[in-house]
Amino acid sequence: DGADETFGEMAIEHRHGLVHFLGPGDEEWASAKAKETQKYAFEHVKKELLEHKVVSEAFEQAGDSRVLGSQRTDDWRARVAAMAARRNFLQVRRADAVYVVGWRLEKGKDQFTGREDVSPHETPVLDIGGGTGWACQWYVDRFADGGEDPAQCQLFFFDDAGPPWSRKDPATEGKWNRWNMASKTWEQLAEAPPRPVGLYAGIGATRLSSRAESAIRDLYHGLAEKIVLVKLDRSRL
Repeated sequence: DGADETFGEMAIEHRHGLVHFLGPGDEEWASAKAKETQKYAFEHVKKELLEHKVVSEAFEQAGDSRVLGSQRTDDWRARVAAMAARRNFLQVRRADAVYVVGWRLEKGKDQFTGREDVSPHETPVLDIGGGTGWACQWYVDRFADGGEDPAQCQLFFFDDAGPPWSRKDPATEGKWNRWNMASKTWEQLAEAPPRPVGLYAGIGATRLSSRAESAIRDLYHGLAEKIVLVKLDRSRL
């Protein structure tokens, strides 16, 4: 539901390929509309794959950036698992570009709920909240030292500033932004995100405002300049 459902709806309308990755038990949380119109695209992933060495190593690497200081308790892995984070790794593993509609963590808030007070240094630098934040972390980790060319990182974020406890930053709220790998900051785009190439992932929050839904639809309808989305290719996952 939310962003995933809306991205899926628009992908179908524009005859793009579509895959929704679901871990064990995830389908029960899918909306009735998604089950009715997008169930053919449900890709059920077994626990064995989600616990594969490649996923687990990426999980630990992302944890080093997201679960910091006092949040790094003995049960932190289980708490992240409750956020359905591991399946999100598959969404961005081979994506050339990632489009995200979500919210930011307030400085000094924990990464699990976004509501608990922690040291300001414990809020992740890549500050998108929820399980979506983990997907974004896995994507940018691909461009870390010794990885892919940082210039090829195409992480685009529409800041919906959804829940009341989220960060409200006029510089990013209600706008499309791009992650800068060098400065590790969000940069506001003067226009809509540039035309993506190859695979893309469209992900985000489970609840969207009307402006966020419009931001997704505008990408596909060409109301924003320089937008052409391309289909997902299962063979590259």
